[in-house]
Amino acid sequence: MAETVGIAFAFSYIGDAFHGSQIQPKVRTVQKDLQIAFHKAKFAGTNPSLRISSRTDAGVTARMNVAVCVIKKSIWQKMGDVRFRRSLNDHLKDVVVWAAEETSPDWNPRIASRRIYRFRLETMRQFNKPHDQDVILEVMKLFEGTHDFTGYCRPEEGRMTTRTVDYCKPWRIDGRLVGFEIGAQSFLWNQVRRMAWAMSEVALGTSSIEVIREALEMGEQPPFFGLGPSKWLTLWAIEYEDISFNDKFGKFFDGLSAPPVGINGRQFEVWQQSADHEQKQLLLNSWLPYL
Repeated sequence: MAETVGIAFAFSYIGDAFHGSQIQPKVRTVQKDLQIAFHKAKFAGTNPSLRISSRTDAGVTARMNVAVCVIKKSIWQKMGDVRFRRSLNDHLKDVVVWAAEETSPDWNPRIASRRIYRFRLETMRQFNKPHDQDVILEVMKLFEGTHDFTGYCRPEEGRMTTRTVDYCKPWRIDGRLVGFEIGAQSFLWNQVRRMAWAMSEVALGTSSIEVIREALEMGEQPPFFGLGPSKWLTLWAIEYEDISFNDKFGKFFDGLSAPPVGINGRQFEVWQQSADHEQKQLLLNSWLPYL
């Protein structure tokens, strides 16, 4: 029997092109598109099995998600990283594979040491009004550590709601507060988007640090925070103890434009549309070296 290897690969995608990352019947998903690309590329057989690291909701963009497939070692030795990527990217739209490394056939991409997300707060209407940034930074610090995040997730039956957030820190570009970056080994469903909404309510003055703290301390109450829009959430990076892709992706989102000062509600809506298009354009440009 031919020797096989696992190929761990990092890929990026435009969130609103898909109904999430995982396979679902009758709708387009990232995993489904990847499986179709593998099938067309042929080097992994007619029915390739893929395991994906992180589940993302519809609309959530990924700078980096990670998956693994198993192929014959002889095929990988002939292809290498570049041909592997190009063989798949020739059959993909709205997704780009940008790195690949050999690993063991039983390597599990879900066993990550840390997942990192970024959320762009400045695109939310609540942040278009005067607010105290120091208070928002204080809210970010509250989320760090081990808490029961029942009030900040969509509960799933049989799944524990206690998580440890390694850090939650400001995301800045040229000194301005763009949003926040958060890292943890794992997250709950909708956790980051509910945290973003909680911050937006504090910015607007309809909530407070005390309310945020109470929700973390109680842990048993049903979710009551809204959801930050999925299109402003990006799965930024995934870290492993035995594999690293972080140094293989170029600059990304460094040139995001700041919202204009003093604009009205309708003007802000139009700017949001512009900001959405700009994010996609920057993402597409970042893909060019890998095609």
